[in-house]
Amino acid sequence: MRSKIYYFSGTGNSLAVSRKLAESLTAKGSVVSMVQYENYETIDVDTEVLGFVFPVYFMTIPAVVVSFIEKLNFIKDPYIFAVATCNGTPGHCLFTLSKCLQKKGKTLSLGVALDMPGNAIVTPPEMEAARLNKSEQIVAEIARQINAQHRNYFDGSDGWSSHLQSLLFSQLGKNILFRKKSFAATHECVGCGICKRVCPVNNIAINDGRPVWQDHCVRCLACFHWCPVKAVSVGKVFSQRHQYHHPEISVGDMDRG
Repeated sequence: MRSKIYYFSGTGNSLAVSRKLAESLTAKGSVVSMVQYENYETIDVDTEVLGFVFPVYFMTIPAVVVSFIEKLNFIKDPYIFAVATCNGTPGHCLFTLSKCLQKKGKTLSLGVALDMPGNAIVTPPEMEAARLNKSEQIVAEIARQINAQHRNYFDGSDGWSSHLQSLLFSQLGKNILFRKKSFAATHECVGCGICKRVCPVNNIAINDGRPVWQDHCVRCLACFHWCPVKAVSVGKVFSQRHQYHHPEISVGDMDRG
């Protein structure tokens, strides 16, 4: 059997998890970024084991992942799993992914949430370290479940309260905390362009040596967390947030060119 894991990542958590999973799967295959296919109309799937790894945004699935799923053209009927990296609250994201796949006539067999250091809500450093240390053991267990092709298990909640919370959090994030005009470069900016390189959706342009945020931000906060001189400001509410990116992932890993 062959496998393929598609990931979406801003801080590198989902990329690191995808790589560790791929190493442990009986069905060997590849790890591929979803955003490589943003200009594709259809994406053929011809693998026997298919995985999706992505972060939870505002208690639900990132729009990038929904758009990706809509493009899939299934040539085979794979065993499908998903891992949602989250800051303690997966919400209903895995159930939303399941419903997206049902529209394609496919079934999500295994949906697991994995606590990792967060990108928005502050995670204490000691909690970050504990989650990173524990993650390898949990990923190994997830791989065991995938290899055994476990079915009918989802983390999170599909109740009405979970959907309502997600809607409220999403509106809060998009319209108040992380609006387009919330993003700016401070005087510490050296014009290195790393923010543009790590932005997964090409939302940042460099004009006269300064980053300019455009209109299709997905609030992954990669620009903030990867800036080498801490020169990305995301409004007053976020001003005290420390930077984080997965210690095993580099700018080169995130670079879109």
